[in-house]
Amino acid sequence: MRVPEVTYDLDRGRRDERRLRERLRDAVRIRRVTDGVPAGCWRLVAELPDGELVGELRAHERSLDLLYGEDLGDRREVVLDGVVVAPRLRLLGIGRRLVTRLAAETRRAGLPAVRATAEFGGIQFLLACGYRIEWNRPQALRLEHH
Repeated sequence: MRVPEVTYDLDRGRRDERRLRERLRDAVRIRRVTDGVPAGCWRLVAELPDGELVGELRAHERSLDLLYGEDLGDRREVVLDGVVVAPRLRLLGIGRRLVTRLAAETRRAGLPAVRATAEFGGIQFLLACGYRIEWNRPQALRLEHH
């Protein structure tokens, strides 16, 4: 028997919750905050129309000249400090929209890449957003004594 293209969920609570999440997802707007944010830093927020903050991304530039201690021609890169989304609105693409906006803004600013460090579910999230693991970079290791 063929599976129908549309099914009806008999649980009113689940239906209402799904509809609310879809409305909120469509209503979220992403904007960059510049007031009180130092130059070379990014603070992007995801807000509902009433101004309720439901997500945030922070990132900063760093100079590779300072990092490596030599003149590399004033090369800079961006480091992603973190992405958070309100628990009730996770898995709706809000975090991905924040990361995509950061990529667009850093590209416009002439910065070649965004680096990130992640753990747990953040790794899969960033991989899904197009990040790649750099195997030539330091990795976190741990030796437990038994």
